[in-house]
Amino acid sequence: PNLAEKLNQKIKDAHRENRVFQSAFGSFMELCKSALNPNIHPDAVDEMLIQHLLTERLIRNIFDKESFTRQNAIAIKIEEVIDALTEEHFNRREFLGSLDRFYLSIERAAEELATFSEKQDFLNRMYENFFQGYSVKTADTHGIVYTPHEIVDFMCAAVQEVLQDEWGYTLGDERVQVIDPATGTGNFIVHLLDRVDVRYLDAFYRNSLFANEIMLMPYYIASLNIETTYGQRAGVYRPFEGLAFVDTLDLTESRQISMFTERNTQRVMRQQRAPINIIIGNPPYNTQQTNEHDNNKNRKYPVIDGYIQETYAKDGTAGLKNKLYDPYVKFFRWATDRLGGRDGIVCMVTNNGFVDGVAFDGMRKHLLQDFTRVYHLDLHGNVRQNPKLSGTTHNVFGIQVGVGITIAIKSSKHTERELYYHRVPENWTKVEKLSFLAEHVELQGRHNALNTIPWTRLIPNDRYMWLVPAEGEAFNLGIPMGTKATKRQESTSSPNIFSTYSLGVVTARDSVVYDFNNANLSKRVMDFVNRYNFEVSRLMKMNPPKKELNERYIDDFVDYSQIQWDGTLKADLRKLKTATYTPSHLRNCIYRPFTKKTLYFDRMLNNSVYLLHRIFPTPESEQENRGIIIPGIGNRRAFGVFMTQYIPSLDFSFEKVQCFPFYTYDEDGGNRRENITDWALQEFQAQHGASVTKWDIFYYVYGVLHDPTYRTRFADNLKKDLPRIPILANFTAYRDVGKRLATLHLDYEKQPRFRDLNWEHAKDGNGKPVPVSYRVQKMKAISTEKHPDGYAIISAIQVNPTLTITNIPPEASAYRLGNRSALEWIIDQYQVKTDKRSGITSDPNGYSDDEHYIIELVERVVTVSVETVKAVAGLSIP
Repeated sequence: PNLAEKLNQKIKDAHRENRVFQSAFGSFMELCKSALNPNIHPDAVDEMLIQHLLTERLIRNIFDKESFTRQNAIAIKIEEVIDALTEEHFNRREFLGSLDRFYLSIERAAEELATFSEKQDFLNRMYENFFQGYSVKTADTHGIVYTPHEIVDFMCAAVQEVLQDEWGYTLGDERVQVIDPATGTGNFIVHLLDRVDVRYLDAFYRNSLFANEIMLMPYYIASLNIETTYGQRAGVYRPFEGLAFVDTLDLTESRQISMFTERNTQRVMRQQRAPINIIIGNPPYNTQQTNEHDNNKNRKYPVIDGYIQETYAKDGTAGLKNKLYDPYVKFFRWATDRLGGRDGIVCMVTNNGFVDGVAFDGMRKHLLQDFTRVYHLDLHGNVRQNPKLSGTTHNVFGIQVGVGITIAIKSSKHTERELYYHRVPENWTKVEKLSFLAEHVELQGRHNALNTIPWTRLIPNDRYMWLVPAEGEAFNLGIPMGTKATKRQESTSSPNIFSTYSLGVVTARDSVVYDFNNANLSKRVMDFVNRYNFEVSRLMKMNPPKKELNERYIDDFVDYSQIQWDGTLKADLRKLKTATYTPSHLRNCIYRPFTKKTLYFDRMLNNSVYLLHRIFPTPESEQENRGIIIPGIGNRRAFGVFMTQYIPSLDFSFEKVQCFPFYTYDEDGGNRRENITDWALQEFQAQHGASVTKWDIFYYVYGVLHDPTYRTRFADNLKKDLPRIPILANFTAYRDVGKRLATLHLDYEKQPRFRDLNWEHAKDGNGKPVPVSYRVQKMKAISTEKHPDGYAIISAIQVNPTLTITNIPPEASAYRLGNRSALEWIIDQYQVKTDKRSGITSDPNGYSDDEHYIIELVERVVTVSVETVKAVAGLSIP
C-alpha cells in the first residue's frame, strides 16, 4: 500500500510538471475510454499506470523476465506513456529510485522461493493484498480475492469429469472450447493446462483456451502465469493469444468499439467467434455495492441487466430484486447466453445467496430450464447468518457471505431436469473445507470430483424453492398474514388476514434525519436542505446539455463532502428539484426496540417511505392505529415480533421489517378503514362465534406470533415466507395474551420499574460512595454464564463508572427480538455515537428532560421482558 501511494503521488505530480506526459496521458485516457468504459475517470487511469509500474519491475526481477514489456500486448502501449513521462525531465531510474526500498523488500521476500510455483503463489498473494490495502474500492467493486488452489483444482477436475461422462470428450479435444471470463491471475487456465495431455497441449493452448481480465495488474500476472506454465510443459515460449484485456460483460454492450490495442481487439474478436462450451471461473460477487454516497457503485450493463429483467426478475415473486443485479448473477446470465444453445458446462464459484434467497426464485426457475443437471456444493461460511462463525476462520475466502461451487450442465441427451446439493458441516473451518475438496479430487483418480460427493437430489416446489422447509405442509394450512396479490387489489374479501402492509422506512442518511433531540434534528435538516439546494443552483449555473446530464455526470458532479447522497436524491437533483424544510414532517419513529426517535419523514430526504404515509400519515393516527412489525421474507436472523404506534425503521431489529397495521388511511389522514379483511373475519367467526371482532383477530395474531412452539416448529418457513396463522381452538387464550403483550410493548415507557434490581454505587479511595452521575456514554453488559441456546445471560449493567445495576433476572435475557435481547438493544442504542461518514453525533441523553430516563428505561424494559416471557410461557400450538 505505501509503495502504491507513493507511485500515485508521483504520477499526479508528473501530470502538473511534465507537458509531454500531459499530452501522452490525455491520449492514453481517450484510449482507455473507448476500450474500457466511455466514462472512465482519470483516477482509474492513474491506477492503471500504478499497477503497471509496480508489476513490471517485480516480473522482471522476481521472474527474470526482462522481455515482458516488449512481449505483452498491453504493456507495450503503456510503456509508451511511461516513456513520455520520463522523456524530457525525468530519468526513469531516478523517478522511481526513492521507491527502491519498497521494491527491494518485496524482492527480498521472494529470493528464498526456488520454484516458479512458489513465486507464482507469492505474486498472487501480493496482488490480493495490494488491492485490499491500497485500493479498497477497487477490491470491493471487482470482488478481488485469490481463489485457493484446492477450489480451482476441484472445479477443473469436475469439468474434466463431466466432459468424459456426458460426451466422452477429454481436455484438448478440438470440440472443447473454454473461457474464464474473470480470470484474475489466470489460475483456472493454469490448472487446465496442467491437466491436458501433452499430445494436445499446443493445440489446446493456441486454439481452445480463452480468458478475460479488466484489471491491469492481474492481467499481467495471468499472462505471466499462463505463458510460463505452457513454456515449462512445452519447452518453448509462446504468447498466450487467448488472453484479452477486456470487461467480459462489456462484450454484450453496443458501446464496446475498440479493445485498447489492435492486437487486443483481434484477440477479443477471435474469442467472440469461438463456439465456447465450457465457462469456468470465480466472478466477483458484491450485491451490496450500491452506496451512492461512496460513489463506488457496481457498473451498469444495460443489455445484461435487460436480459436479467426479462428472465430472472420477470419470473420472480420478490418485491425487492436488487440482489439479482449482483455481478455473479450477471455472469450466470451472460454464461447461459454465451453457450448459445450448445451443450456445455458452466462451473463457477459464487455467493450462496441464490440457492435459498427469496429474490432469486426466478433465477432458480431459469437455471433448471436452461440446464439439464445442476450441482451445487455449499461451502457455507455465511457469517451474517451465523454470527458464531468467523469469516477469517470458517470462510474459504475470509469474507462474510457464504460461498459455493455451482456446476450447471446442458446436455441434449437428457430430457429430465435434475438438481443435486451437498452442504459441508457448518462449523468446518476453511482448512477442513479445502482438505475436503482436495480429498475428493484425488479420491479414485483425478477425474471423479463430482462422483465421490454424497449428493442429495432436491425436488423444488412449485415456487421454485430448492431447499424446501420442513413442516411446509402444516405451515401452509395457516392463513397468510398478507399477500402481494391482495395488497395490490386492496380487497377485503381475499383469503388473507391483512389487506395491505408495508416495509419500514429507508432513509439512506439515518444520521441526518433521525435524532433523540428535536431541536438538533430541525437545525441539521434545515442545514442539509440548504446545502442540497446550493447543489441545485450550482448545477443550474453549469447548464449542461440534456444529453450529457446522465447518471454518471451527476455522480461526478456532486459534492460528497457536504451531503449524504442516495439514488433518489441524485434523481431529484437531475430534475433540478429543490427541497423545503417542513416542521410538520418531524414525526415519532420506533427506530430500534424500545428506542423512540424523531424522524424527519419526507419523501425527498428519505430514500423510500413505501406505504407508511397511508399507515401513519399524521401524528393523530399514532393515537389510534397499531402496527404489528415482523421480519420480511428472507430474514437471516432469529424471528421476532413487536407492536408499535409509530413509523418503524426498515432495520428495526429483524431484517427488512414489514408492518401490518390495523387501520389504513388516505395520505391526508382521512378515510380511515380497517385493514383486517372481511374474509378473515368470517373465517374466525365461523370457528369461534359471531362475537369475534377484527380487534380480537389483530391481538390473536400477535399472540400466535409470540408462541415459542410456533417459532420453533416453523423456523425454516418463517425465513422464506411471511407468517401463516392457524385458527386454533384456544382462540381466546391467544387473543388475551396478545392484548397483554400489546400493552407491555406499546406502553413500555409507562411500565413499572423492576423493583428487585440493585443500584451499586462506585466508591472512592476511602471507601465512600462517589456522587452518582446519570449521564450515559456507553453502558456495558455484565454476564457470567450462557443459556443452553447459546446467548449470554445478563446479570448486571454498568451504566457508567459511578453506577451499576445488578440482580437482573435471567428472564430479562430470554425476551429476544431478532438476535438480541431487549436489554442488549437498549445497551446498543442508548450510547453516544459519532457517525464515521458524516461526523454527526447522536446523544441519547438529550431525549428527555428527565436525567433518570435511560436508567429507568432499563428498569422498565426488565419488567417488560420478564412479563413477556411469563405471558407466553403457557402458549403451545398443537
